[in-house]
Amino acid sequence: MRQFNAIVRREVGAFFHSSLAPILLGGFLVLVGLLFTKLMMGYSDLSTNALQSARSGNYINLAETVFRPLVSTMLLLVVLLMPSLTMRLFSPEYRSGRYNLLASWPVPDHIWVLGKWWSALVTAAVMILATMVLFVSVWFFGQPEPGPLFTVFLGLILLASSLVALGTLASVAFSHQILAYFVALVFAILLFMVQLLERFLPGILGQIANEMSLMLHFERFSRGVLDSRDILFFILMTVLPLTAATSLLAGRRLPARRRLTQWLPTLMMLVLAVVVYLLGMYFPVTWDLTGNKRYSLAPQTVNILNNLGADLDKIDGADKVTVYAFLQRYDPAYDLTEVLLQGCSQQSRHFRYEMVDLETEIEMVKKYDVKVARSMVVEVGDRTTTVLQPEESGLINAVYRLVVGEKPVIGYLLGHGEHRFDNLEMSGYATLELVLWEQGYDVRPLVLSETGGVPEACDVLIIAGPRTDPLGLEAEAVSRHLARGKAVLCMFDPVTPPGWVSWLAQYRIQPTGKVIITSSGQGKISRLLEVLDGYGAHEISHSMVGVRTLFPFAQALGMLPDDGSGIMGAVLLVSSNVSWAELDPETRFSGPARFDPAMDTAGPVPVSLVLEIPSDQPEGSPGRMVVVGNSEFVNNSMINREGNRDLFLNMVGWLAREENLIELRGRDPLSQPIILTTNQKDLIQWGAVVLWPLLVVSLTVGIMVRHRRRTEVIS
Repeated sequence: MRQFNAIVRREVGAFFHSSLAPILLGGFLVLVGLLFTKLMMGYSDLSTNALQSARSGNYINLAETVFRPLVSTMLLLVVLLMPSLTMRLFSPEYRSGRYNLLASWPVPDHIWVLGKWWSALVTAAVMILATMVLFVSVWFFGQPEPGPLFTVFLGLILLASSLVALGTLASVAFSHQILAYFVALVFAILLFMVQLLERFLPGILGQIANEMSLMLHFERFSRGVLDSRDILFFILMTVLPLTAATSLLAGRRLPARRRLTQWLPTLMMLVLAVVVYLLGMYFPVTWDLTGNKRYSLAPQTVNILNNLGADLDKIDGADKVTVYAFLQRYDPAYDLTEVLLQGCSQQSRHFRYEMVDLETEIEMVKKYDVKVARSMVVEVGDRTTTVLQPEESGLINAVYRLVVGEKPVIGYLLGHGEHRFDNLEMSGYATLELVLWEQGYDVRPLVLSETGGVPEACDVLIIAGPRTDPLGLEAEAVSRHLARGKAVLCMFDPVTPPGWVSWLAQYRIQPTGKVIITSSGQGKISRLLEVLDGYGAHEISHSMVGVRTLFPFAQALGMLPDDGSGIMGAVLLVSSNVSWAELDPETRFSGPARFDPAMDTAGPVPVSLVLEIPSDQPEGSPGRMVVVGNSEFVNNSMINREGNRDLFLNMVGWLAREENLIELRGRDPLSQPIILTTNQKDLIQWGAVVLWPLLVVSLTVGIMVRHRRRTEVIS
């Protein structure tokens, strides 16, 4: 160990005591700082535009928009710089003749190799970790996810370890530094580009080329996902070159005829590495460290896949679901799609997939009449359906709809000032309509004054924030719909029109008109209700416990006494203990409200109720109704916040009697908009491009000057 430490100190000192350290570190940090500045400026502009568009404002994420592009450029710089660190490890020793002296020392060859490799890796780690200041600085402006930041730097260190090991092998093999640099660089670039050969190589050779790609194995690190296969790959790609370098170095001591025997450990290590990696491929372990687990299969997906066998038994001649993904091999979505489909196939033996290259597999394209890239054809027996550019939730719901063979109809009521499903403004429901379509529902508008009643085909009727009273015939039509065993989702804001209040009274529901206000205990009040633990014991909410949902200006609901009608009711959501329902018309919606025991109701108070209503059909299923004291929680600006979308879809799933779909769904990237002020932009520009690189260069120059002065004094 003493010999190893001495070698490491000598090599690390040689780097930081030379002029190479400030040049490499300074240039590296300036280039990364320039890109970081450009990305942050662009992200600020993107955030401004996103917040002005209700439908896209929830899909801007720091890890996806800033960190990943920045790391992609850092990869290129790492590939170019690592050979410059390793070319000086052994090659100068050969050229200067010092190797003969070193070979006479009682130091094993593997200690020389490991010591010099570790010294270069320490230097590389210093360069990489020096950029962490830029990533960490983002915490002063927003709330990025720590998980992807951790995986990115772990991946960079493991990647640098592999590249340094390859560079060490090249330095052992050649006595010219430039030749050692060039060979190491060529090998590094080849391992990055080898994935491109997959399409030109047949069968297992193409798969091997794909698995040898450094880019492929770093990709998951950049997304915030730790995969045992990637970690194992980089470890093996470090051990193998180091073993080969040890064999090559040991062979220099021996006559040429005896050098082949030194390669036996390398061959054994190669065989062992192949066996270990194959085992790792068959038994992978994945950790998704993103803030919302967006790269893991959602609970709803797992639930549907686990029930595939039972659902397929109902279809004659069908024992599996096959998904054909039609993408171009160089499409950025190719790898992400394959990861998703691979995860589904690992979850269920009844799910299989095939990646189809649009450019080469023309027969498959013609067979399924695919005209658009990124199409997926789902096939079950003789049933097929095509979905375009689906995310996880859209794909798994297409699978479910095709297997089950049903597509519930969702009607939304119009004519009373309700939210419009074609409205793109903040208060509109355009995003909600898109969400329902992606979940496989048939969404249709409904005007009762024109139809004369709710159509028989309508499974769920949505009444979203009406502002005027219903006509008598309209209210009776909704009641008949419930009596047939159908379902209604009612979302009423304060103050609810009297006609709807009277209609709800027959179902023992009483909208109070009181706005729920929460207090922080420090004099601060809020009319944005947050529900975290206030979920009732019901199928709709069992998966929501611990997931925050938000309701702006929600009203409290009351339950009238049992009148013997057989209506069964339960509380679905309640407010917190530090809330109350405010009745004062002057302070309900604005102003400094204060709890008045004589008028107001102390929390917790009900926010949503669920009902089952006896059917008028013999042996008919009871009608189902969910009432929510707020309709704004699923408008364009709110539906993708926290768990609002999942809660709404759980309500619709229960009302449509699709309990299998009641679960948390796949998530979109966390919304993390950052709008920088002029001063903050100046701080980022000067700090990332000038101040931080200058500070690091000053430190390295100081170390170099101090060493030279000490050397002059000793001499």
